Amino acid sequence: MQTTKDKILAAVVSYIKEGMTDQISLAKIANDAVIGKSTVYEYFKSKEEMIEETYQYLLSTYESILLKDLEDMSFKGAFIEQLERNLVVMEDAASIMDMLMNHHAEQFYKFGKSLEPKVLELQQKIKKRFEDILYLGVVEGVILPRIPKPYDGYVIQAIMTGLLFQYVNHKMDINREQLLELIYEEVLRRIQS
Repeated sequence: MQTTKDKILAAVVSYIKEGMTDQISLAKIANDAVIGKSTVYEYFKSKEEMIEETYQYLLSTYESILLKDLEDMSFKGAFIEQLERNLVVMEDAASIMDMLMNHHAEQFYKFGKSLEPKVLELQQKIKKRFEDILYLGVVEGVILPRIPKPYDGYVIQAIMTGLLFQYVNHKMDINREQLLELIYEEVLRRIQS
């Protein structure tokens, strides 16, 4: 059974996932949760506190998806499995994934500075996950060791996020498996150049 607080958070989640936090008001949330406005104040002192707690909840949820142990530990398998997880989160909340992958974290902070450490920590963990996967490619001999160019990480990130966002926004006429294979091949081509 959903508690009153769960109903409130669920109502806020829908606005966040649509990237419409500027349209949130306590009255709208109370209406969406089918409770009185005064009931919202029993749980949250302000709209900002309510939004901040909802972001904390979502970030924890997405962290558990993005950083779950990888089942396939071959380079290609791990890379594609991680891309699939990024895609799952992106399909659920593109605006949050954009903020995480493209380091637009300042958009989180208008709802409270307490989000900053969580966002930065999650960004670093995602980056480390991909570095570990790429290192696996070096160990397997798929990627030749070389000194990376200073902008390599940005180019690889742009390839991944750009293609994932194009797919999520229905701008690409390919299926999911083709998308993941395309990203893998393009990243591999970039690393090997």
